[in-house]
Amino acid sequence: MKSLLVMAILIFLISPPSLYQINEINKNKKEINVNAIDIDERNIDGANFKIIYPKCSNPAIVEKGRNFTIILLANLTNFGIKISTAYEPVIDEFYLKINDIASEGNVLRINVNVPKYIPIELYNLTISSGRFSLTEPRAVSIVDKIDGNFTFVHMTDLHIGDPRGMKVSIRETIGWKAVKKCIEEINLLHPDLVVITGDLTFGQLYPFEYSFEYKKLYGILQRFDVPTFLCPGNHDGYIKSGQDGFQFWEEYFGSLYYSFDYGKAHFIMANSYDWPRKSRIGFSCVVFNWGGYIGDKQLKWIEEDLKNSNALLNILALHHNPLWNTTDSLLGNGYYNREKLLKIIYEYVDVVLAGHVHYDNVTIQNNTIFITTTTAASSLEKDAYWGYRLIEVRNWSIFSYNYKEPRYSIPSYRLNISFENKYKAIIENDLEMKIVAYLKFVVPTGNYSVKNGEIIKIRKNEEEMEIYVISKINEKTRKEVYLF
Repeated sequence: MKSLLVMAILIFLISPPSLYQINEINKNKKEINVNAIDIDERNIDGANFKIIYPKCSNPAIVEKGRNFTIILLANLTNFGIKISTAYEPVIDEFYLKINDIASEGNVLRINVNVPKYIPIELYNLTISSGRFSLTEPRAVSIVDKIDGNFTFVHMTDLHIGDPRGMKVSIRETIGWKAVKKCIEEINLLHPDLVVITGDLTFGQLYPFEYSFEYKKLYGILQRFDVPTFLCPGNHDGYIKSGQDGFQFWEEYFGSLYYSFDYGKAHFIMANSYDWPRKSRIGFSCVVFNWGGYIGDKQLKWIEEDLKNSNALLNILALHHNPLWNTTDSLLGNGYYNREKLLKIIYEYVDVVLAGHVHYDNVTIQNNTIFITTTTAASSLEKDAYWGYRLIEVRNWSIFSYNYKEPRYSIPSYRLNISFENKYKAIIENDLEMKIVAYLKFVVPTGNYSVKNGEIIKIRKNEEEMEIYVISKINEKTRKEVYLF
């Protein structure tokens, strides 16, 4: 225990918290100082003002020319709504047309239209009223078309604040480099979305650590270039030193459970650490329950949500795999409502995504695929390694989910990108699979062609431009992609 405390203090000193300033590194390895978003609920002259949906943890993915609904807590009336490119050196801003506003008390549902001329990109959402404004980063993803052929990444157990990763690599644990490396690689693969299933923080080492861990986590997640959807794990919801981890979760990320649609695919992001408050209490490094618990209210909501879904593909994401009745409790408590949840799963759900155990597992039971993915950065069990899982969907059916048979996810630190200068990128693919790499070049405004790639989009201002390039990279291959 003493060694764990020493490691925690070392990490804290080397990587201090920063709420108001996030240092991002772009693809050209330049430091960009980006003002972090004020995530606190605003109280403006007595008026509550808070974005409920979309969030950076539950973004809206919208086809160009389509409408979507913003849910806002406010007792204000006049709004200006715009989207702006998220953490990009070339900034585009577009105002959205308000079609309709429906109110239920202080909760407003604002239906807006996305013009067809807006480029495909991930955007911040800003809502203004008079001299006040509120921004939610990475909240709106504009796409050309949503169809039955797409990819998404399953990532889990990031464990920001957890020193146990030092047993794998001290260097990559300090500064949370392992998590940042996974994000860099996922951005390079550029899936349509990312699903993260819990234990994003640690919460089990020193007093008041959630204050640091959630701030740091929030900043690290802004590195994603693709939409991210989150649900909590046990480490995110302990109650220690008077701090409730779930209060931090709701402050930074919103709902503890929710669902969303990607076309005809329906995702449920559940909270499998839904224990009553008294059962989440811990003292020092000791917690009494760290296993699965689906409360009766949530269980009923899950069943009703699935009954009302007309999706062709139903996916349930949660932290604890309901196949396993592990007794993760000092009090001998099992996985509450596990059997009832399984009954619902077998009737409605095609795929279950889980984490918690820090190793890979795939089990097919009653025609449902249960997928557990290894940790991105913490301690390892069995034959595991740090990584994430790329899942491909074809015609609204799961087509592939293993990097290697019979269960393994993609190992991190096998895919690298570096920029020799503004015009030349070097990609090293040490994986035993072909990839399509997604790159961004930031260069002075001009006319360019690309070698070993295809230009798919250009955004520019008077001085510089971002050129988006895709490049096919064979397995075990090093390739140079450059502009000329």
